[in-house]
Amino acid sequence: MAVVSVLMPVFNAEKYVKEAINSILNQTLKDFELIILNDSSTDNSKDVVLSIQDNRIRYIENESNQGLAFSRNRLLSEAKSKYIAWLDADDIAYPTRLQDEVDFLEANPGHAMVSGWARLIDSDGHATGDFIKSYIPDKHLGTLLLFVNYFVQSGMMLRREYLPEVHYRPEYPPAEDYELWVRIAASHAVAILPKILVDYRIHATNTSSTQQERSEKGIKMNHRHQLSELGINATQEEIDLHYSIAFKKAESIEYLRKASVWLQGIKAQNKISGRFDATSLAYILSHRWIKVCTSNKALGMQALKIYFKSPLVQLSLRNIFLILQYCIKN
Repeated sequence: MAVVSVLMPVFNAEKYVKEAINSILNQTLKDFELIILNDSSTDNSKDVVLSIQDNRIRYIENESNQGLAFSRNRLLSEAKSKYIAWLDADDIAYPTRLQDEVDFLEANPGHAMVSGWARLIDSDGHATGDFIKSYIPDKHLGTLLLFVNYFVQSGMMLRREYLPEVHYRPEYPPAEDYELWVRIAASHAVAILPKILVDYRIHATNTSSTQQERSEKGIKMNHRHQLSELGINATQEEIDLHYSIAFKKAESIEYLRKASVWLQGIKAQNKISGRFDATSLAYILSHRWIKVCTSNKALGMQALKIYFKSPLVQLSLRNIFLILQYCIKN
């Protein structure tokens, strides 16, 4: 049995799937199987996949289009290896990606999953200049998921024995991966390697306004569920504020005051429920607080006055750097 099952869902990806497959076949780690599921594509994806001959490839297909959550769950049911890795059909794995992640999980048996950094490319494969990177210490990543997800689906490797009984939940599209990572990280250690391991493709289908609206809805569902686990029955206004703290610029000085109250309320509720490690939560709340207070230079030095008045302040080297950057801009 192969040490890694690499899972690749495919739907209308004829332009990219060959490059994705070859990026796995050319890995420095050779002991893997590549399971490709065609979700009833209407283009030539099937022909492209079947034109590639390699005994490590196993091809299956859905009789009708079932969507990503169903397809990912079916792929998981087919995987039998110790480790499970993902690569979407329009992304590209770097040559050492599988070896780097297997080496990490072998050296850290208590970790359930690991990912890496990603470089963003456009529909033609050109680098956009943007990256998905996290500088948060691994021990705080599970708590960071209360706000944002830096785990790139196409960069993930999971230890199969730690997968929960229920895998991807279709009621969270297109953020069902985020919801699964939250459940895994609640019980097990997780990590992000500080190394670019995949190219993540940005194109019209995942940057459309409709997709962005679906993404925001799925993320807010994740936020609501996590806050509920914490013991907070949040109103829609509070969910919107929480999402804004995670992803948007501060709108006003009054907004910063509301954000401070909200974040302190999370800390207070955690003292009651014990949902998160107190040290990790303090670190992440401090991280969110400095980020939101320095997010909009138009608010000027008044934003820093609000920042320093809050008990959320932690003057780490990183936070001092962000403060100095903000002062220079003003």
